[in-house]
Amino acid sequence: YESIRQLYFYMITTAQNHIYIQSPFFILDQSLSEGLKAAALAGVDVKIMLAPKGCGDNPVAYWAAYTYIIDMIDAGVKIYMYQPGYLHAKAISVDGIACSIGSAHFDIRSFNIDYELNAILYNTGYAQQYEADFLNDLKECVPFDLLAYKKQPFHIRFRDAAARLLSPLL
Repeated sequence: YESIRQLYFYMITTAQNHIYIQSPFFILDQSLSEGLKAAALAGVDVKIMLAPKGCGDNPVAYWAAYTYIIDMIDAGVKIYMYQPGYLHAKAISVDGIACSIGSAHFDIRSFNIDYELNAILYNTGYAQQYEADFLNDLKECVPFDLLAYKKQPFHIRFRDAAARLLSPLL
């Protein structure tokens, strides 16, 4: 079983107020993509904090991530790029009720291939503390600039779309 992916899917699809996600990488499978978009379209405040361009050791993963980011923004998900340095946090929190923190990136590879370990905290105190930290970290972020991305030369957007084809391996 893909336990962490299933947990994330459950958390996303049961959210009623807000979803906060932090991850250096952002490559989704169809179910998580649809779950996040459906949540945002239903009025859930979905905020995702990612590592900025150029961080990390796998540029292809960042190229592919841009295509997922576009899908999310079009559905009303708010994407933020963490500025002070490399964002290493890997966590999700929903409605101040529960959160999951661990080694799993928000990507297909972490859900299907790598051996990851996450703690699930069903404790409002811990979840709310994580969410306070998340909101504090937002002060160090800039919103993803979709307009600037869409003005990128065609070959850059084509490169990113081609990188998306490699998503299961990234």
